[in-house]
Amino acid sequence: MTFALPVPGFGTVFRVATVVVGVVAAIPTRTRDLRSRPAPASGYAAAVALASAQQTLDDSVAVPQGRSILLTHGHRVPRAVILLHGFTDSPRQFAELADSLYAAGDNVYVPRLPHHAERGGDVGRLAGVTAEALRDLADASVDIAAGLGDSITVVGLSAGATIGAWIAQNRREVQRVVLIAPAFQVTHVPSFFERALVNLGSRGPNVTHRVASDSAQPDLAPGIATKGVAQVFRLGIAVRRSAEALPPLAGEVVFLLNANDRTVKAAPALDLARQWRTNGASVAVYEFPDSLRLPHNVLEAAHRGGNSLAVFPSLEALARGVTPPSWAVQREARW
Repeated sequence: MTFALPVPGFGTVFRVATVVVGVVAAIPTRTRDLRSRPAPASGYAAAVALASAQQTLDDSVAVPQGRSILLTHGHRVPRAVILLHGFTDSPRQFAELADSLYAAGDNVYVPRLPHHAERGGDVGRLAGVTAEALRDLADASVDIAAGLGDSITVVGLSAGATIGAWIAQNRREVQRVVLIAPAFQVTHVPSFFERALVNLGSRGPNVTHRVASDSAQPDLAPGIATKGVAQVFRLGIAVRRSAEALPPLAGEVVFLLNANDRTVKAAPALDLARQWRTNGASVAVYEFPDSLRLPHNVLEAAHRGGNSLAVFPSLEALARGVTPPSWAVQREARW
């Protein structure tokens, strides 16, 4: 006697898949394991050794243009600056600003984010990014900067600003953090879906969308890898959950938003700014006006919509703790 197993129809398969997806999306995202593990460098020589070790690791997997950048004056200086690049980009995104800050006397460290700028240029590799790895990079960067300067300033863009927000919340060694268009939520998804999508994106299969690469920029991996993006947002959720109860440990936080941003939402950044200020933190919010028509990556070249004449003086001023040019408009406290 034989038995014939029934073959499920499309409707049954779809319903089962919907239930599975719903269950996966409903399981809360863990963030308690994203706490800081500080180990500040004992001095200048130790900090340089740590940064050099990271560069050696970079050289084993990354294209030459994609290695972490370290600019020092050969000794500890009054201020060290950490620059954190965006998702799919590389440390070279901040090369011009790094050079300018270095010329002004700062020691500057621009770390390569995990799995970025690797040889082969496939954005699918960014699916391997985890919130834990981003947390470790944040801790390691502050540990290095602690030996490079008497005070520490952090500047981050997009995913780098999400990492910067984590640093602001968790590392008391940092005096100033500048968050440029932090990536907490994307513009085209309703906010009430955020947690479910992060849960699903973190646990479900990766979806990779590739965009034609530019041979002149082998350090870039254009496109998107959903698992990696979900992990950036997971780190952001960890920051916002912590901020509900605790003020940031950094001395001062500055947000720089972009009114023309079509990639990330400003609302969660403003909510975080309010929460931090409510908890007694020193917080300021600036914004590039819509009239500048800047892309999400405000550091883009002019032929891609960038405006270095407006952007670079503003970033340089905010990194140094002085009033930026009128291009960056300070928002009133009502936000």
